[in-house]
Amino acid sequence: MNLYSSLAAAVRRCSLILFVSSVACAESAQWSQNPVSGDWNTPANWTPAIVPNGPADIAVFGQTNGTAVSLSQDTEVNGITFTSAATNPYTIGVGADLVLTLSGAGVTNNSGITQVLSCNEGGEILFANNASASNTLITSYQGWLQFSNSSTAAAAEIENSGSILFSNSASAGGANIINFSPSQMAFVDSSSAGNANIQSYDNTLIDFFDTSTANSATIQSLGKITFHDFSTGGVARVRIQRLDPVPASGVLDISSHSAPGITLGSVEGDGDIFLGANTLTVGANNLDTTFSGAIHDGSFFLDVPTDETAQASVIENGALTAPAGGSLTKVGSGRLTLEGFNTYTGDTNVNGGVLQIDGSVSSNVSVQRRATLAGSGTVDGNLVNNGGTISPGAPTGAPGTLTVTGSYTTARRVAGTLVIHLAGQNADQISVLNVEGNAALGGCLEVALSPGFIPQIGQSFTFIDYASYSGCFRLRNSVFDHGTKRWSVVYGPTSAALVVVSNRHLDPAADLSSSQLTRD
Repeated sequence: MNLYSSLAAAVRRCSLILFVSSVACAESAQWSQNPVSGDWNTPANWTPAIVPNGPADIAVFGQTNGTAVSLSQDTEVNGITFTSAATNPYTIGVGADLVLTLSGAGVTNNSGITQVLSCNEGGEILFANNASASNTLITSYQGWLQFSNSSTAAAAEIENSGSILFSNSASAGGANIINFSPSQMAFVDSSSAGNANIQSYDNTLIDFFDTSTANSATIQSLGKITFHDFSTGGVARVRIQRLDPVPASGVLDISSHSAPGITLGSVEGDGDIFLGANTLTVGANNLDTTFSGAIHDGSFFLDVPTDETAQASVIENGALTAPAGGSLTKVGSGRLTLEGFNTYTGDTNVNGGVLQIDGSVSSNVSVQRRATLAGSGTVDGNLVNNGGTISPGAPTGAPGTLTVTGSYTTARRVAGTLVIHLAGQNADQISVLNVEGNAALGGCLEVALSPGFIPQIGQSFTFIDYASYSGCFRLRNSVFDHGTKRWSVVYGPTSAALVVVSNRHLDPAADLSSSQLTRD
């Protein structure tokens, strides 16, 4: 049975429990100061001597000499209240094959200290209807923790070494959740990760099914995160980290998601992202992040068909992937820095903020208005400037060389800008756009000088290389040094250079061969 089937079965089981238990209704009671045992289901442990076990019941816990409480049969209550007199922490445990259901208010903790609910080795805690986990510590060792209907994990601290399921419209709220190895967590129906802080170790699974959403959660994982169906990423911050030599660590997989793909707030870390044929759109939370892992086509695991002619290939880490191409779109006002060697083959679209490529992408790249492509890496494809900004090096001003293995084109009707940073005359002090194919030039050329560096008349700076070229740039703010100097662009057959001339006339002594070059 797969993960989704197991979780769906659990939901049906809990629905049955809620239906059956709602038939009975007992009175509310308080845990005795001197209980005869730790058994919740023993009447003598309560005042009055009636076990809270009904959908209208409130189990009250105050001052006592017995804080270790456990169930001996399935139990449902409207809520559990810890009073201000509960100055010693309780632990309420649910053992194998038993279920504790909170179907009303949930947990109310007025004690001022941490109170503990625990489900172990097949035990189950279910929050239903509008129940809240409040600020409880919930631990699960091979147990089941479930939130259904409109319930919420609220501000709970959850330590999971079993399974957690959010279903219907339930939410993880603002909980802090730690998934230890091995464990699994799933969001189904229209449930939400809220603004929870979720941390997962290796050998863990986090799955989003149906129309569930990661919302504004922060998710850090050494395991695997998968988005299926029509689930959404919201503005979630996702960090995936490899844990070598664990083979399935630090994976984000959207390959089984419905087309066209998914939007996330941001991605970071050094893991692996698998796109399938989908588009991953990132940047919705406007943060600056760095991803030093790799983005791939295909999926992390692909069932091998019996037909030997079916196409599948093995990528570097041994995962199987189909030959469909995924895409990446950068949105928002933040900066995403790619430091790894990315092998996805669909398009890269920079629609907002900054995409800084310091590694490589095997993709055609398009830069739109109000967006910037920067970096000192490689675009293994064609680059089109559709009204955006190309800034080799760091967008903060550090020069660098951005290599394009294909062609470079500036769209005529929405001409963009090429920004060149200069910090000196050494090669590593000059921004360079290195185009290995044809460069169709156009748009604006803007020079950004590092503080303290003032080029002198006659100095030249090669800023673009190409195999061939057409068109020319239009200089923006070409006059500098208190109006005494200005820039001129000299175009050669395989490169173009910025030359410093007097602002009064073109300097014929520029240090370039005028027989081979032409000026703008």
